[in-house]
Amino acid sequence: SACAVCLGRHRHDIGKCVSDTLWDGNSSRCKRNERGRLVNPEGIILCSDWQRPQSCNSPSPSHVHECS
Repeated sequence: SACAVCLGRHRHDIGKCVSDTLWDGNSSRCKRNERGRLVNPEGIILCSDWQRPQSCNSPSPSHVHECS
């Protein structure tokens, strides 16, 4: 699978990737915050639970899903 930060498929720890660029050298859209969570350009934490078998069950109306 591809890394959510750099979109690369090369061998690296995708859970800790902090690259500022994509695999092709372009700027990455998302990054990891100081706690290691994946955030969008506005600093909003991205939920990846919707991609998992159990899905996301957050009742919060402000809880948004988007692609990295």
